[in-house]
Amino acid sequence: MGCQVCKKSTVNETTIKKTDYNGHLKKYQINDSTNDNTTEKPTIPINVTVDDDRIITRPTDTNDHIEIQIVDSQAFNESFIQQRQQAINNRSYQSTIESWRPKSLQQLTETIKTFSKGKSLIDHHWIIFYWIACNIEYDTVSYFSGKYGDQTAEGVFQAKKGVCAGYANLYKYLCDQLEMPCEVVSGYAKGYGFESRTDAPSKTDHAWNAVEIDRHWYLMDSTWGAGHLDDAKEFKRELSSYYFLPRPNEMIYHHLPENEKWQLLRTPIKMTQYLQMPHLRPLYFDLHIELVSPRNQAYVDLLPDKAYALVLVRTPSDVDLIANFRLQGQEIDGGHHVIFDDQKQLYNCCFAPPHTGNYNITVYARKTTTNDIKYHEVFDFTLDVKRMPLNPISFPKTWKKFFDLGLEVISPQNTHLIKLNNGTGHTQILIKTPENVELLGRLVNEQKQEVRGGYQVYYDRRKNIWQCKFAPDRDGLFETLIMAKKKSDPESYTSAVAFKIEARQIPSPPLSYPHTWPLFYDLGLKIEAPRNRSNVIWADNASYAEVLIQASDDVQLSCDIKYNNVKIENGSLAQYNNDKKRWQLLFAPERTGLHELTVYAKRNNDNESSSRSVVRFDLDVNKLRRPMKFPLIYSQFQTKKCQIYTPLDG
Repeated sequence: MGCQVCKKSTVNETTIKKTDYNGHLKKYQINDSTNDNTTEKPTIPINVTVDDDRIITRPTDTNDHIEIQIVDSQAFNESFIQQRQQAINNRSYQSTIESWRPKSLQQLTETIKTFSKGKSLIDHHWIIFYWIACNIEYDTVSYFSGKYGDQTAEGVFQAKKGVCAGYANLYKYLCDQLEMPCEVVSGYAKGYGFESRTDAPSKTDHAWNAVEIDRHWYLMDSTWGAGHLDDAKEFKRELSSYYFLPRPNEMIYHHLPENEKWQLLRTPIKMTQYLQMPHLRPLYFDLHIELVSPRNQAYVDLLPDKAYALVLVRTPSDVDLIANFRLQGQEIDGGHHVIFDDQKQLYNCCFAPPHTGNYNITVYARKTTTNDIKYHEVFDFTLDVKRMPLNPISFPKTWKKFFDLGLEVISPQNTHLIKLNNGTGHTQILIKTPENVELLGRLVNEQKQEVRGGYQVYYDRRKNIWQCKFAPDRDGLFETLIMAKKKSDPESYTSAVAFKIEARQIPSPPLSYPHTWPLFYDLGLKIEAPRNRSNVIWADNASYAEVLIQASDDVQLSCDIKYNNVKIENGSLAQYNNDKKRWQLLFAPERTGLHELTVYAKRNNDNESSSRSVVRFDLDVNKLRRPMKFPLIYSQFQTKKCQIYTPLDG
């Protein structure tokens, strides 16, 4: 008999600050099939809301619910639960067992007998379980080749490796030597490669154990308790104590005994029911998660007249969820979102396919009160789309901060991809936020390089909305990243939402934006020249460059020029041009190269505060006719809106 290996996966959700990007961790546990899957870090979501309460109340229908009860109601009494956990937590047991170096199976048996003397039967079983988990490696060569070696207890002990039959045989042998009732259970497991199965297996594919303790029968799987397979199809040892005396009503979701007596359930489950049940992982039960919809089925469907499928999940307050949506192992960009509904206290997990196909849905969870930053798999579904809805949708990538701060995307909606073509040089994203939240933007290309001057994010006070503008500098695929924080928060901005931009036929030169500060918009300033550029134009053989800005009568401006972050003395002049009714900001570089031009502003009646930054440009000087200096001016020059006609060279 071959033997299923449990598949396990975890992912990281990284808090992204300024220039960081998501990482992910991929991991498998063990099951005897050869289907390889990848798991990337999933994301969280946006503008779909559940407005049909029938979707939520439908799961209470008895036709959609399978009652699963343990046949022995006293097996998991308070005393048993405490003894089991105490055995698992006993560090002294672990360190002692790890120190053993038995040279024969007989010596191991005698060592276990001596060490377990006077201890409870639960301790006896934990000692055996822990030794096997620490010392027996899963035989991946046999697993993938289908050529199984000696799986007797002696053969597995000598080789220090085996498949599930070998693990189960060794466990039974050691129990027999300690005169503890134990049976080998053959059956069917939802492990490695199970997702590719479309019908009932023709033969058993896994083996585990059943043991009797104090006249109660329990299950045991030392194979799945020992470790998992990684992406390279190599065994990684990792103890999972869940499979030490697990509850039968939980094990049935991924272990179906050939002999239904070993289900240890009041009403045995049939193969058809087993295949239809969702694939629930151990953490699902450990974290007390509840699947509200769908219940007791392994698949989801698109909602009627909708372009997405919906999974509803209820969790304790200290549990967070994220998800993953794949087709043939590839993550679907913009294919899903997960949002917590405060009113109904439910996670709404939406999945929107871009085309027909058989999709895999995986949901991960993390307990927020622990130090573990990884999200671990809790359940998965399939979504088989044979016919696409008329209007497919997709979701922008969002982070937890998006919902924590109460952000709302006004435009665009129901898409993660913005297409620019036919000479359109920029796009705009509109976001609504609470008054105490501020945003910051960023545009990166496919190489994750920031596009300098490619974004402008500001709050439009007239419309009470954040305007987020993005301008790609060439054709290609770009990502817009919008970060957020509370105004009172001294920490840096954290990623909130991201869209993709597909740019074609971008005009040349491309549109770009100077860097602006919130005060620029608060004062109602307007750039007259240069327009739609982040860099100031430098004329051939010029001695200075010019920026024109419109401002209200009660605002005064000043400016400076820097080279290599060093201010050039008398290199700038801010004066009010009475002819053009504009502020004229002049900049005189001393050498060729890239310079930074900054404009400052304040209101005339603000005697307490100094001028603050409002806008910054670049100036690339390729040829300088003659360096010059502007006259030294004083504050009254700008307050009185004076202007020098000639000479400008001081």
